[in-house]
Amino acid sequence: MAELVDAGAPELPTGYFYRVKRASLGLLSVEIRHQGRFWSSRVEDVYVCPGDFPTSREALASACRRAFDYWQRQQTDAAALFAACVHLGDHDPKGR
Repeated sequence: MAELVDAGAPELPTGYFYRVKRASLGLLSVEIRHQGRFWSSRVEDVYVCPGDFPTSREALASACRRAFDYWQRQQTDAAALFAACVHLGDHDPKGR
């Protein structure tokens, strides 16, 4: 991850890491993954075309930034949704 961070990718919290894989049609897949006890799970992924950037390193850093932004936005939206759900639970229709 240090190489990606040096290239401009955001540093991830402890327990998370980037996975870069080849995808079809010349694209690369950049995933943010959470390391569990026995396996990791994907929390966000984006695709990037390295040919759209001067170097593949810049392409990967851009994809990492985009994946990180999507992930952070998703976390913020989930927190706002949870905060808005103050009336969770069963409610007596008769008001008792």
